[in-house]
Amino acid sequence: MYIIIAGGGIAGSTLARELSDHKHDVVVIDRDRDKCQALYAQSGVVTVHGDARDIEVLKQAGIGQADVMLSVLYRDTDNLTVSLLAKSEGVPKIMAKMRDPSYEKPYRLAGVTHLCDMNSMLRHKVIIELESPVIRVITTLEQGQAQLIMFRIPDQWPPEGITVQELAKDPAFSGNCIFAGVLDERRGKKIIVPHGPDRLYAGNTVFMVTGRKSLKAIERYLESLEPSDSDRTVL
Repeated sequence: MYIIIAGGGIAGSTLARELSDHKHDVVVIDRDRDKCQALYAQSGVVTVHGDARDIEVLKQAGIGQADVMLSVLYRDTDNLTVSLLAKSEGVPKIMAKMRDPSYEKPYRLAGVTHLCDMNSMLRHKVIIELESPVIRVITTLEQGQAQLIMFRIPDQWPPEGITVQELAKDPAFSGNCIFAGVLDERRGKKIIVPHGPDRLYAGNTVFMVTGRKSLKAIERYLESLEPSDSDRTVL
C-alpha cells in the first residue's frame, strides 16, 4: 500500500519504519527539515519537508495515489485539517491520532475511518493492568470495548494439559473471547494458532481477544488456580 504519514516525531517515524519493513511504500511529511533528513538517512523512508495541512504539500507527497492517510500530529485541530484534505482527495482509508475524545464527531465528519483514542487506550490499559495482576493487556481495541491480552498458564494446571475445546466450554472462556495464539516454550518459542484438539500446558503463554466481562471472568479463573497463602510453604 501507498501510505502517507503526517508527522515525523517519535510516533510517526516509528510507524514509518515498521510499515516500510512490511514492504509498504511510505512517505512522511514533517515541518522539521532535520527530522526528515534523519529519518531518510536512518531508514531510507521517503520524506517531504513541509506542512501536511497544506494541500500542495500533500500533493507533492502523492496524496492522489495514497491508499492510506495517517495523521499523528500533536494537536487534534491539525489532524482534523489533514484528514479533511485527505477526504477531499479521495483517500479511501484515513487514520488519525485523537487526544481529546470530544473531537470524535468532528473526526468522523472529516472522513476519518480509523481513530486512535490515546487517552481512552491509556486509561483502560492502566486500570486493567493494576486490577488484573495475572493478565497483561497488550493493547485495547475499539476505544476500550475489547482488549488483546496475554497470560501464563499457572503451574497448578493439570499435567496432561487441557484441550482448547475443553477450555472453551468453561464459563470463563465461553463468552465474548477468542483464542488468538499460544506461545509454547517446548516448541522453540513459536506462536501457534490453537485449534480445538490442541492441548494447553502449564507455562504456555496464551493470547486472547476479549471483552470487558470476559476479561474479569478469566482473571477470576486464573486466580482460583493460584495457591492460597495457607498452601504456601513457609521456609
